[in-house]
Amino acid sequence: MVQRKPSKLPALCHPRATATVLDEEKAAATRELAVRVFSCLRLVVIAVIALAQASCGTKCGIADSVTVLDVHGGIYLVYRVSGVQKKIEFFEVYRDKPVFDSCGSPQTPMIAQEPYLRSLGFLKKVELHGERLEVIYTQNAQEAIEPRDARLLQ
Repeated sequence: MVQRKPSKLPALCHPRATATVLDEEKAAATRELAVRVFSCLRLVVIAVIALAQASCGTKCGIADSVTVLDVHGGIYLVYRVSGVQKKIEFFEVYRDKPVFDSCGSPQTPMIAQEPYLRSLGFLKKVELHGERLEVIYTQNAQEAIEPRDARLLQ
């Protein structure tokens, strides 16, 4: 029979002690993951409730943001932003003072609408040619204006 010598390894290096430490670390990591998942789910639930309350009030989900920027000779220039995360921007022109419902939908006939695509460059100006709206872009940031500063040029 072979006699074993007592181990000179520290207690943490013992195979059983190491397994216990690893189990405790695994349990701690599992608890931390559960807390993070619960926190994320809680945020999702809050966002869904907020969206539901917004849609109950307007019956349209999220209302468009609509701003009258300029009035020139009885023609109204409007800047519209639609969407929540991926926003879509438009310039619109109306012959009469525009009226919008709670969702931002026009109740007044529109003359023209043109999207503002930031991927094409900076906004330089907005021009109306008859019943066609044109968004003029520039690559020079010095010439750029913010959409809310746009004025109608005819």
